[in-house]
Amino acid sequence: MAKILGIGNCVLDIVLDTEHYPQEDAEIRASTRTFKVGGNVANSLYVLDQLGHKASLVTSVGGDNEARQLKQGLEARRIDATHTQRFLQGATPTSYILRNRETGSRTITHYRDLPEVSFDFFAKVEIENWDWLHFEGRNMPHLPGMLNIARTFLTHQPISLEVEKPRDGIEAVFEQANLVIFSHHYAQAKGYEDGAALLTALAPSLTQQHLVCTWGSQGAWYKAAGETQVVHQPANPIDQMVDTLAAGDTFNAGLIDAMIGQASLAEAVKKASDLAAHKCQKAGLDDLLAPIESPKPLANRHAISQAKVTIVPASKLAHSVILIADGDGIKAYENNCPHQDVPLNEAYKVDVNPFEKTMKCSVHDAFFKIENGECVDGPCLNESLKPVAIRVEENGDIYLA
Repeated sequence: MAKILGIGNCVLDIVLDTEHYPQEDAEIRASTRTFKVGGNVANSLYVLDQLGHKASLVTSVGGDNEARQLKQGLEARRIDATHTQRFLQGATPTSYILRNRETGSRTITHYRDLPEVSFDFFAKVEIENWDWLHFEGRNMPHLPGMLNIARTFLTHQPISLEVEKPRDGIEAVFEQANLVIFSHHYAQAKGYEDGAALLTALAPSLTQQHLVCTWGSQGAWYKAAGETQVVHQPANPIDQMVDTLAAGDTFNAGLIDAMIGQASLAEAVKKASDLAAHKCQKAGLDDLLAPIESPKPLANRHAISQAKVTIVPASKLAHSVILIADGDGIKAYENNCPHQDVPLNEAYKVDVNPFEKTMKCSVHDAFFKIENGECVDGPCLNESLKPVAIRVEENGDIYLA
């Protein structure tokens, strides 16, 4: 176990799960709302805690209710927040996150009206008591001084720096870290088409640093200290993308954990990639190391008929799923009538007319086309059932796509 000190932003995340990403000026309903501790460093520390390390955070909060929620969340995550600078003026940073259940992607709108940790506050922290320091590459008025203190007073403890976005003057502090982790957002903003181009350009001036650049589904590139070759680590293939939120933070934690264990940079990047891929197949960061449960089939195509519907539960959706055969294919819809948001079988079974190829809601007799879910008669005329993406395996098992 190592003692790891993270320095960066701590955010209250308000996560809304939506069935799809909304169009501009649209109104949609979220299926769930959760409040969680967020922020890159805070997320990485939570993963590091689960990997067996002792995590501490240096951050700033306001004097509002959001700050109390963050404190409770950090305690629940076993992250030591003793070194938190509190400002009575300003609002604790908040992120509003739309998590798209169709693709697992996340869209973040961030709000902050709060000073970040000051140099004077950080200077009072006895950083020699930790085995590894991890900085978020932000807070440019104070970050150079913090890194200078760390380089001056630490004897053997490594320093890592995450560079997510371009910020004025940040290039001047790269050489202060032992490990610099770049995101593709930074690389693209600087005009590089991939991680290899970025690290190749930086290699001549950063010869003593381990350099890593992550690029989502394209994998990661890395260059070890003292070497010139830039190497590519492909991303792990993922069958079911569930949630990409904090995947990059998970990668960073996996990288630090492996290097604390004396792994080579190549080994560390591979382990970090494996862990990030594992995270993308799970919702959130809780119980991150638990095995991925194999998805259970909704049904088998041989049990699906053209003469009746099969209604099956789907834990990842807000409603059960209607399955019905349509020629050689299978149609799948959410079991939710658009008329009054009730299941089609709320009052009785769903009647099927195989000649007209329609299904009838049992509540108010709305008729829907089997081929596309459109209401052709009844109180929700021209509205439609919501289709559900499915895949059918060779053995006939039907899964959510």
